[in-house]
Amino acid sequence: MNKYFVKIPYSYTQYAELTGFIYAEDEEEAEELACDSWNIHEEDYVDRDSSGDSDYDYDDMDLTLEESDIPSQNIPSRNNSTPYSPVQPDLPNYYLEDLPALKTL
Repeated sequence: MNKYFVKIPYSYTQYAELTGFIYAEDEEEAEELACDSWNIHEEDYVDRDSSGDSDYDYDDMDLTLEESDIPSQNIPSRNNSTPYSPVQPDLPNYYLEDLPALKTL
């Protein structure tokens, strides 16, 4: 696992940046994880206003490899809030329509 330093510019009352660290296997995964701020560790918001409104500019994100081959026990846990959705079977509709009739047999 690698540690990437991420810098994401965002518009605020004045220009600002969100900085922090992302742990990922490669740069592509780091970019994807950085789009959810729950995955950014040691985050810092460099601005002078606290209005709370922000518009992150992920297209201008800057990633820099800080460390590589970090042991898994040294990696902080990250957000795993992916909602669970059961796998939908690929059964044809006609089969599903016959299930109530088969139940009565």
